[in-house]
Amino acid sequence: MNNYNPVVLVMDESVEDFNTIENYFTNSSSNAVFHHSTTLYEAFDIIANRNIDLILLNLTLEDSTGFKTLNKFFEKCSTLPVIVITDTNNEVVGNQAIKAGAQDFLVKNQLNAKLLSKSIRFCIHRHKSQQKFKELSQKLAINQSRFIEAQEMANFGNWEMNMVSNEMIWTDEVFRIFGCQLQSFQPTLSEYLNYVHNDDKEMVSNFFEQAGQASEQIKLDHRIVTEGKNIKYIAIQSKVYVEEFSGKIKIVGALQDITERKNNEFLTTEKILSKGMLKVKEQMLTDMSFHIRTPLNSIVNLMHLLEKSAMSDKQSSTVKDLKNSIDELFGMVNNLLNYSIVGLEKITEKQVEFGMTEFTKSIQQMIQLKAAVQGAKVKVNVSSNVPEKVLTYPKKVTQLFYNLVNIALTDIDASAKRKMNIQMSILNPDQEFQINLAGAAPKFLTEEVINMIKKDDSKTLLAKIEAEGNLEILSLAIMNKLVKLLNGKLEFSTSDEDFLSMSIPVETVRQMNSSTIIKPYTPVRILLVEDHFLNQISTKNVLTSWSDKVTVDIAENGLIAVEKFKEHGYDLILMDIQMPVMNGFESATKIREISQVPIIALTANSSSHEQQKCEEIGINDYMTKPMKPEDLQAKIMNLMGIISTGSN
Repeated sequence: MNNYNPVVLVMDESVEDFNTIENYFTNSSSNAVFHHSTTLYEAFDIIANRNIDLILLNLTLEDSTGFKTLNKFFEKCSTLPVIVITDTNNEVVGNQAIKAGAQDFLVKNQLNAKLLSKSIRFCIHRHKSQQKFKELSQKLAINQSRFIEAQEMANFGNWEMNMVSNEMIWTDEVFRIFGCQLQSFQPTLSEYLNYVHNDDKEMVSNFFEQAGQASEQIKLDHRIVTEGKNIKYIAIQSKVYVEEFSGKIKIVGALQDITERKNNEFLTTEKILSKGMLKVKEQMLTDMSFHIRTPLNSIVNLMHLLEKSAMSDKQSSTVKDLKNSIDELFGMVNNLLNYSIVGLEKITEKQVEFGMTEFTKSIQQMIQLKAAVQGAKVKVNVSSNVPEKVLTYPKKVTQLFYNLVNIALTDIDASAKRKMNIQMSILNPDQEFQINLAGAAPKFLTEEVINMIKKDDSKTLLAKIEAEGNLEILSLAIMNKLVKLLNGKLEFSTSDEDFLSMSIPVETVRQMNSSTIIKPYTPVRILLVEDHFLNQISTKNVLTSWSDKVTVDIAENGLIAVEKFKEHGYDLILMDIQMPVMNGFESATKIREISQVPIIALTANSSSHEQQKCEEIGINDYMTKPMKPEDLQAKIMNLMGIISTGSN
């Protein structure tokens, strides 16, 4: 219904007065519709069932009189416009009616069609304007509330400053940021500066001085001190503003608490620096690994050749002890170079065959030699069902056994001649390999150390190792991590016996006659790409002494290797990775462009990343120096798939 055809409810106990009002519109062009009620109850019922645009209300009804009538009506229907009509012209009553919420006040004996029609149109229009204004006010209040909430969530506040008096106005959030009770004092520039960190005061003073002169917005990050101890980082920005109505020049601005962001930036910077230092440390360890493992490889090969030469029984025994000492040295080098294994999450290398029988013999020899040096007696029992070969991770298992022995023989009292017992057996073929060690717990194996290791608290553990310089704790931490990586179990106890119990899953490999020596039946031409002189000699001698069917040529670097392969062609290439002029990766890549000849990478740097890179380039297999000659020979045979012969 539009404003000129309203639906009007006349609330009046007089039917005659209602008829008079209705007749005013009978002969006019207006199509107003009128309803009548003599009580509030009846009026509320009509309003509930009709779309009413306006109320003509007489304060005297059958069920209510006086201003109670108007108040009761507004309690139920506050959104409808009301014109109060009375029998007498009382200015006081009219003013009270308007104050109470009525749109207009009319006297019955002064009414006419024109006056009534004009009042109705005016009241409806005014009421709608008031409703729109009310809605806008409500929306503004909601937006203001949301803006304040957003400021609180973002730690963001507004401020302004009088350039003459330096008096400031802060929003509530600024007070919160400064740790003050809301609107508890009149802020000034001096008050602001009192909170600024001493080292930043001059910088902030210059900012406010520039703020009054700058034509554009300026920004600054600085520190404040709240509650006399808490340091916060603040981002402040300002701009000069001229009030149109007063012409006053003010500086207006925003202020945000950016402490969390700054702390994150500091952490990120520290992380970047730490990561950079870690890379440097890793590179240093890589270089150390290369320079230690490379000569060790030569020593292992030379020991192999020496072992095959004619020697007396005493010399043979000495060579075996020397080999065990080298194995022990290699295990210790691995611990020092691979301490990062404490933080390792998974094994990325592949499982391969591992000679368990031979390995357990060398472990026994190493134990006896290490114990003899300390004057202790150690009894080693190896169960008869230990398989000749298992499928596992040889480097990880070797390091695990080395650490086990190292821990077992720590702090042995030579004068006590204490006995120890190590048992190694397969508990469940194709599934679990068990190593039990019995003996007195070393002094460093405390409840504190055990708890740190069980919780895998690498950070605290490494800090303790660095502080105390205790490499035995590092050995135990590496051992614990290796057991977890191998899906095994490690149990601790600080009692006098059975202080360590360890089991790891393996898969057994078909037993073979250990006395059988595998040799190639057909000629094998090998290109050895190696820059280290001793490794050239020892590796070539190991291969040529293996079989008269094997011939070995040497290339000093990767570039020479490519040229020799193009000129002569070979059955297999042994490729060192780190070389001058052209490294093994580059050389193998160029060879792969022209041939699929089998390539075995030989490296002094054992890493999953390097192994993965070898696979991506097309290198067929991967071995870490120092390597056992028989392992290298087995890889050559398996990779080439050539016919072999066994000899005793």
